[in-house]
Parts: sequence; C-alpha cells; structure tokens
Amino acid sequence: MNISGFSSKGLMEKHSKRSDRVKTFVLPNKCFEKHVACAWRRGNTFTIYPRSQTVSKNQGNISDNKILKVRQEILLFIPILRKLISDSNGVFLTLQKVAENTNSDNQVEFWKISRQYRSIVRSVIENLQEAAEEESDALEKNSLNSYATIFYSIECIWHLCEILFIKNIPGDVVLPFLLEWVCCHFPSHDQTAAQLLEARERGSEDHPEYWDTVVSLIIQGRIDDARDLLRLHSASESAEFKLVANSLRTMPVYNIYGGISSGEFTIVWKHWQAECRAILNSQSLSSQPHLQLIMRILIGEYTAFESICSKYPSWFYLLGGYVLFTRPWARKRELADAAAACAGLGAAHAHSHLDTVIRALLEGDLHQVISEIQQMSDNGWFATHLTDMLYHCGKLQVLDEHQTDMRKRVRDSLVLEYGSLVLGGGACGARGAWGAGLSYLAASAPEGPRRAALLLERLPLHTDEKAMRVIAEAKKYDLLDVVQTVCACMSARARRAGRVGAALAWAGRGRGAAQCAGAAHAALRAYCGGAPLPAADMLLSAGPTLLMDDTLLLLGKYSDFHRLYNNKEFKKAAKLLISLITSKIAPEYFWETLLLDTLPLLESEEPVFSSTETYEILLCLELRTKLLTGEKADLLRLACVRNLARTVLMDGAEE
Repeated sequence: MNISGFSSKGLMEKHSKRSDRVKTFVLPNKCFEKHVACAWRRGNTFTIYPRSQTVSKNQGNISDNKILKVRQEILLFIPILRKLISDSNGVFLTLQKVAENTNSDNQVEFWKISRQYRSIVRSVIENLQEAAEEESDALEKNSLNSYATIFYSIECIWHLCEILFIKNIPGDVVLPFLLEWVCCHFPSHDQTAAQLLEARERGSEDHPEYWDTVVSLIIQGRIDDARDLLRLHSASESAEFKLVANSLRTMPVYNIYGGISSGEFTIVWKHWQAECRAILNSQSLSSQPHLQLIMRILIGEYTAFESICSKYPSWFYLLGGYVLFTRPWARKRELADAAAACAGLGAAHAHSHLDTVIRALLEGDLHQVISEIQQMSDNGWFATHLTDMLYHCGKLQVLDEHQTDMRKRVRDSLVLEYGSLVLGGGACGARGAWGAGLSYLAASAPEGPRRAALLLERLPLHTDEKAMRVIAEAKKYDLLDVVQTVCACMSARARRAGRVGAALAWAGRGRGAAQCAGAAHAALRAYCGGAPLPAADMLLSAGPTLLMDDTLLLLGKYSDFHRLYNNKEFKKAAKLLISLITSKIAPEYFWETLLLDTLPLLESEEPVFSSTETYEILLCLELRTKLLTGEKADLLRLACVRNLARTVLMDGAEE
C-alpha cells in the first residue's frame, strides 16, 4: 500500500507539474495489506494500524499486528540547525517591535534586520561545512552538504531580495549592488586570479585558465584586476594590448553622487562604447581573438555573451556583466528585461529551482517567489521570515484572481504554519523550540493566540519545571485558559501520585474552583488518615485564593488553627475552631476531627470556650451522633459539661 504525501486527489491533479516532489512511502509487513486505519497524533505525526472489518473470536494473530508511527522529518530540528530557530526568533521579535513604531522611517532599521537574518544563515552554512569536513560517514557527510546547499540558496535569494526590495538605494541605480551580489554568491575563477596576481609572473597566459579568468573578472566588473592580469601577458606592451587596456582604463562608471545626471552619463557611456566599437571594426585586433572577445563584451554585444555562457553553470553568473555593459544606469524595474536576455543565453543549461526564483525576483513577481520558496526543504523557515520582512517593509504585493489584497493573509498564514510547526516540534523533543513557536503564533492575531492555546494544552508535561515554563509563557501572552488547564492537569497528576501538597499548590496557582476543591478534599482525607497537614506555609500565605472554594477555605483556616494552637495561643485557636464549626462548611467525614479538636481546649486549665460556644459544640455533637459515637462522644460530652460548670459561674459574675 502506498501513501502519497498529505494531498487530496484534486489537489494533486491541480499541481501535476509538481508531482515529482510528492514522496511515496511503502508500508512494510503483510498485516497492512488490508483494512488499514490511520489516526492523527500531536503535530505532524500520525499512526497507521491494522483494523479488521469483522469481529473475530480467534485472537491468535494479534501479536503479528504492528503499529507504525509516521512523522514528518523536520530539518530544523536536527541538532546542528536548532540554533537557527532561537537566533532567528530573536530577530523576528525585534522586527515586530520596529514595525510597531510608525512615527519614524524604519527603512534603515529594516535593512539592518535583514542583514542580521543573512548573518544567521551564513553562520549556519559555515557550521554545516565544518561538520561535513569532520564527518567520516559518507551518508551523513552527503546530508550535511545537501543542507549547506539549501541554506546557500536561501542566503543568495535573500541577498537579492534585500537589494531589490529592502535596501534604500540612492537613485534606484542597482548595478553596484547587483555586481556585489554576483561576486559574493557566484564567484568564478577567483582562486586562479588570486594565484596569478600574487605570482606576478610575466607570461601568465600559459596558464590554461588565464583568458577565462580575465573575461570573468570583466564580467564581474573587476576592471582593475582584469587590467593587472593583462599586464602579465608577454605581449602586454604591444599596440593591441595597449588599445584594450586604455579602453578598460577610460571606461566611465556611473555614480549617483558623481555630479552628473543619468542623461549626461548616458551620452558619455555611448561615446565610450562608440570608441570601443571603432577599435573593433578597425580590425586592429584581428590577430588577438581573446582581445576581440573582450571588446565585444565591452560594447554589450549579445553574441559575445552567448559565446561564453557555456563556461558558466547558469545565466545569472553573467547577469551583472550584462547589465554593466548594456544599461549601467538601469533601475530596479528594468532588470526584468536583462533577466530575460540572460536567461535566453543559458537555454542549454539545466533549469534549476534557483533559476526560477531569481528570475521571478528580478521580474518583481513576489507571488511566484513566495510560492517557489515554499517548496524548499527548510520546513518553511525561509518563506515565513522573508514574507514577514517584506510585509513590514511595505513591499509585499500579492493579489488573488479577483485582485484582492492578500498581503496580510499570506503573511499570517505562513507565520501561523511555521509557529505551529516549531511549537509542535518542541513537543516532540526539540528542547526550547516550543517557546519560540509560541511567539510566532502570538504575532499573528487573532488566529494565532487561539491556535497557540490549543497547541500548548497538548504539550507533554513530563516535569514540573516544564509545566512552570508553559504557564509563564501562557501568562506572557494572556492565555489564561491554558494556565488553568495546565494547572488542573498537574494538580490531578499530583493527586494520583499521592503528592497532596503539590496538588494543592498547582490547584491554587490555576485558581480553578473544581481543582481547589478536589485537592483540598484529598488533603483533608489524608489528614484524617493520619498524614500531616500538607503545604502549611502555602496555605497560610494563600490569601484570596482560599475563597475559591469552601473546602479550601476550611483547609486554610484549619491550618491556621494548628499554627495558633502550636504557638499556645489557645483563645484565638478556640475562636477560630468555633467559627469553623458554626460555619458548617466542613464535609461530613471531617466533622469528627473538628469536634475532637475541641477536647483538649475544653480541658485546658483556663477556660477558652464561653458557655455559648460550649453549647454550640454540644449542638453539633447531638446533630451528628452518627459521626461521633461511643467513648469519644462520651468524653466530649463530659468535657463540655465541665467547661459549662466553669464558664456559667464566670459568665454570671461578669453579668
């Protein structure tokens, strides 16, 4: 039997182009060939088990039945990547605070936060690369390298998105930053260039990659380095080389602060390219095909880029150079045409997922960008944080088929899913992750807090420490129902374990009347059975919490009675005990204890009960003859009579 992903048949038909991304799992064991059932568990986990359609009296094959627990593999929860969750969560919360400040221009702050995200991703890549180098197991080494490739693509896309949508570029002239992006993420022949420039040997053209390196440096806009390499050629003093070197030296560079307008620069640029074209047409470079290629690139000849595209893995290696030599003054909105032209150069290259995302970014199609990056194997980390970043920057433009603004819905949906994933992952063992997940859900009101409440209530609470952490986080986000639920659960667990004091503490913390009553009854019953009063210190300082339930109030006051009695404050203890008796809030099973507690006070050297109070004790005794019988009842009656004999005379003298 096969299980194909989690998609319905209609959804799979709708996305048939992506069918190759759907995973298929083949269930083992013959017991699953018929009548298989499935039950969802916590988070992204479900259980598959055999289910018979008929009731059989023969139970002999039950031992052959197996239960399979199927869980989605979460890349973020492998040990080496868990730090990514906590680090990025801190930046995410900072972004929410910055976005709340609407009184100032936050564009610079947004750019700084974006760089923090990229720094975190870069750190992850370095950690993965170091771990891969130290790993001896081939399979694990391959996995680490695959993870590094995923995050390398994430950093590359984020950097380009930062340039196009987040960074405030003066004059919107994007070329310098585009060249920086290409050099940073798609370095070509850098090592060869460094070796040749360091050696400074005449005749470097003998190196097999010499000319490819020179061309690559020119494509990357590193004109000075390319000129230095040309000087290392044995024929660098020839007329041909001097012509090319002079053309490179005089190449105009546009600067928004250079004091000339884009129109003036366009005239200067076209004049320079006309001079380069004249040199090329003069056939003075006919004996040097490599120099001819360089000049063709300088004038922005499309066929020149076509001739070198096969030397690069993908078209975006040439993107910066193509813009540099065709429209160096290009604005962001003009990059779509350059992307289309460069993509046409690499028609022979294998089309990758990164190609699609970069092309969509350059075209400004953020809807497709978000759709594509959701398919990456990072469990939604990238899509969530990038979308949230763009949303707060005001650059997220997503419309549905009816041209309805979907920005907030898209952002909240991604944050909700990621927060639920991280919170659920914390429940499955990623220590500390659930707290981060909760902060994401809290940042997507109103649905987020409701979902957070449902998920928090399902977290496994193996220790009191974790329960306290859940309560603290729930209080932070005003999830009071979660506090009560967790406290009720822990109180009930403590009661079942015989820890009556802990049960009282949890019930009081949750302020649930039913839990307080249950814990108080358990404490009173345990005391009646010979156990000491639990949590005396807590009861004495409980304050208004005692008013949650009559039984809890009784327990608190009874604990106070013991304190007074032990401190030999017998008159105060007697008054408190009488108030408990006359309030009639004690349960039936506790009346015997209350009445017998009056006995030592009735027999004290100095009377502490008045005649009226003594009559109250006798009345309660007579009304509850079934609860206190035999010798105990006779002793109590005798003590009451003796106390009346003393107090009646004293009361009469006072009158």
